[in-house]
Amino acid sequence: MELRFENASLTYPPGVHALASVRLRVASGECVAVVGPSGGGKTTLLRLAAGLEPPTTGSVWHGSRRVSEIAPDARGVALAFQVPAVYPHLTAGENLAFPLRYHPVPTAEASRLVADVAAAFGLSELLGRKPHELSGGERQRVALGRCLVRRPAVLLLDEPLGQLDVPLRAAVREAILTRCRARGTTVLWVTHDPAEAAAVGDRVVEVRAGRLSE
Repeated sequence: MELRFENASLTYPPGVHALASVRLRVASGECVAVVGPSGGGKTTLLRLAAGLEPPTTGSVWHGSRRVSEIAPDARGVALAFQVPAVYPHLTAGENLAFPLRYHPVPTAEASRLVADVAAAFGLSELLGRKPHELSGGERQRVALGRCLVRRPAVLLLDEPLGQLDVPLRAAVREAILTRCRARGTTVLWVTHDPAEAAAVGDRVVEVRAGRLSE
C-alpha cells in the first residue's frame, strides 16, 4: 500500500514546529530509510504515518484514503517503537500471537505464523518465557516479530535494531526485509546510523529540524 505525505506539518503549542510541509511518497512495497539527528522529527513522521497524531496542516494518505478516514484497526499498519513494547503478563509466544486476536486466522495457520516468525528471530526456545525473563534484545525481537506476524500492509520501525547485540543485527535486519519484500509490505525505517540506512533502504531521506530532504 502506498504511503504519502502531502505538505504535512505538525505544530505543538506555543508554535513549536515538529514537522514542516513534508512531502514524501513511499511506493507500495518500497522501504524508505529515514535518518537525522535526535529531535529532528523522525519519530513524529512515524506517528503521523500511523495516524497516532493528526497533521496540523496537510494530509497523510494510505493508498487512496486519508489516514484520518480509516479506523485504527483497519489501517493495516504495524509500528515498532525504539523501546520494545511487550505485554508483561503474556509469554513471548502469546505476545507474538496477540495481533491475531484482532486479525483472526485459523488456529493451525496462527500456530504456523508464530512458529515461522519465532524461528526467524531466534525465539523458538523462548516462547514460554515472560518478558521479565528475557533480555532487552530478546524483548525487542518479540516486539518486532509481533509486528510481522500480522502481515501488515505498512510497517513503521523506530530504531528497530538498537537493542540488539551487533552479531544479531544483520540476521534480524535480513529477516525483516525478506518478509517485507515477499509480501510487498511498505516500510518506513528510522535509524540514526547512515550505514544501516544504506543497507535497508531502497531510498534514504533525511529529517532535520522538522524538514525532509532526499
